[in-house]
Amino acid sequence: MATRTVSVSGERQSAAGIWRLAPWLSRLVMLPPAFILSVITLRYFTNPAHAISGTTLHTPEAFTDTRVLGAWTLTLLVLLITFLLSRTRLWLGHLQLVAFMGITLVVRIFGFIHDGTTLAMGNQRVITIMEIVFLILNTAGLAVQARLFKQSEGVQ
Repeated sequence: MATRTVSVSGERQSAAGIWRLAPWLSRLVMLPPAFILSVITLRYFTNPAHAISGTTLHTPEAFTDTRVLGAWTLTLLVLLITFLLSRTRLWLGHLQLVAFMGITLVVRIFGFIHDGTTLAMGNQRVITIMEIVFLILNTAGLAVQARLFKQSEGVQ
């Protein structure tokens, strides 16, 4: 008669090992949006005349207002980096990106409907697809971070 012994603690260790990677995967998912925000911020600060494709700036006020948009993206970037560097605040980074990507997609769709923009124009298709991908990945990251938070509360 053959018997088999199963180690319950071994199963828990392997599960804990998988979940131990979750913070690093969260950071990995948030890095491309952080990079894109930094590129956008630099473009708005260093070359406001070409920051928004299809527009022409004619007055000093227009250049200043365009740089202010760069300040907004810089604020989002600083918050995102703060969340990336903290293990306990990773969920806030995902929440920020889910809200940002979700609102951006809603505004983009509004623009498609009201402005006549289509996915075939310029780089609209690529941008829209990337926003959807980042929204899905960060929604998943937020769910994983929420589960980790619940698990850590259950341990204490």
